[in-house]
Amino acid sequence: MTCLLKMRAMRDQMSVNERKLADFILENTKLLRDYSSQQLADVVGVSQSSVVKFSQKLGYKGYPSLKLAVYETYAEAARAQSGQSEGEGHFFRPDNPLSQLGQKKLEVLENTAGINEAEHIAAAIAAIRGARCIQVSACPGSIAVAKYLTYQLLELGCWAVFVESGQVQHRMANSLREEDLLCIICDFGGEETLLDVANSAREQGVKVLSLTRYNYNAASIHSDIRLFVVPADEDEGMQKLLFRSGQLHLVEGLVSGLLAQDS
Repeated sequence: MTCLLKMRAMRDQMSVNERKLADFILENTKLLRDYSSQQLADVVGVSQSSVVKFSQKLGYKGYPSLKLAVYETYAEAARAQSGQSEGEGHFFRPDNPLSQLGQKKLEVLENTAGINEAEHIAAAIAAIRGARCIQVSACPGSIAVAKYLTYQLLELGCWAVFVESGQVQHRMANSLREEDLLCIICDFGGEETLLDVANSAREQGVKVLSLTRYNYNAASIHSDIRLFVVPADEDEGMQKLLFRSGQLHLVEGLVSGLLAQDS
């Protein structure tokens, strides 16, 4: 996961000063290597200690480590862009609506792949493979994805169940055993019904796997294994469409991992 991707994904959960720093870095990535921590603090209008704390929040020891990571990310992106311009495909035709959508989807898929560590994907696949029964629960906006995951798991020979009713989901969670798995699929992760289902499952010693939007949300906090989708920076209607693409990509990544184990 690149530092710039993490900044974009975490921006909505940042403080005012942290957001100022993130916005300046994202807009001036190429120039950051010429700024000391004090110079960055002065131009953004925050204290030098805020720069250090911001760097540490992103997982770096200090500002020099963050600055190096930002420049390396910029250099890698520049090389990739150079390679694209040498052989542009059908996704790089601005006059074609399908091409425009393809570019936006590609960005969401790449960001979603980058935000999820390989060991977390592996842990999710292992949990699915080792579960006696898999209960899939979802918020209203993710029901179609939940049904798709359930169908794919059934096709693979897993015992998977999904119902839309929140009350039924809660009763099902109470009947789960320690060797079962609860999989929660939702957007913002704050749906009260899903949190009740997760808490009921955890009381039975059940492991919880969550697939949510990348942020600090209640569903992921109450989960043992956390996978995320990085939303697109688009208007609400387009964002829902692209978010669904990210969810499906994540689900199909898990399914492909299960298929690889079976082959």
